[in-house]
Amino acid sequence: MTGLPLSESIRSRKPQIGGWMQTPNIMIAEILAQTNLDFLLVDGEHSPIPPNSLLNILPATERYGMPVLYRVAWNRIELIKAALDHGANGIMVPMVNTSAEAIDAVSFAKYPPSGKRGSGAWRASNYYQTDADYRKNANSSLAVVLQIETREALNNLDEIASIPGVDALFIGPADLALSFGIEPGGLTTELLDACQAVANVAKKYGIASGIDVASIDYLPRFKKMGLSLFTHGSELDFVLQGGRAVAKKFHDSFVAE
Repeated sequence: MTGLPLSESIRSRKPQIGGWMQTPNIMIAEILAQTNLDFLLVDGEHSPIPPNSLLNILPATERYGMPVLYRVAWNRIELIKAALDHGANGIMVPMVNTSAEAIDAVSFAKYPPSGKRGSGAWRASNYYQTDADYRKNANSSLAVVLQIETREALNNLDEIASIPGVDALFIGPADLALSFGIEPGGLTTELLDACQAVANVAKKYGIASGIDVASIDYLPRFKKMGLSLFTHGSELDFVLQGGRAVAKKFHDSFVAE
């Protein structure tokens, strides 16, 4: 955690890593907030965490100064507005395929004149006690991360990355692999070429690029490409891996005898 606003931290292109949160539970939020990750990516797309769950999650993460990027279920103004009004530090928008969709995502997250977000950041402004200051800084301090997950998006990279207000392009490797007609999980030549293309275009427009990595061992390769924003694992993975490691160590100790 850098102490910088999340958007500034992301735009700095200094390598950072976050973990996914997929369980709408205060205890999980508090525990993940103490992992020393750079941020948490709370998933509202493929997990049962609608924006109103942030009312309980954010006080728990804020207690430990952990920034939260919230992935909305879809590129819709009511989802983006709700997440930010609750106090999320930024949004991730899935399946952004065109410049028009990128313009919408940014517009939904920004106050006029840069966008069309409506005034009413009830919790984010400490129940309107700091509303003017919040609105003054929100457009620059709240991160907007757009996911590149299809062939169509790859064909429109320049148009998407050039939209003012985009802080990062984030590759969704599973959906991108599916769009290529291949099984997710591997680092195929086609997928790696796509990652390099995203990194190159992001650098061209002075924004960051990133990807969810299936293995920490992949990081050096992606960092060399120029990617800087990473996610790896979730509380589901962490519990499974930890429990399996204990079980293996226990059973191996008896086999060794």
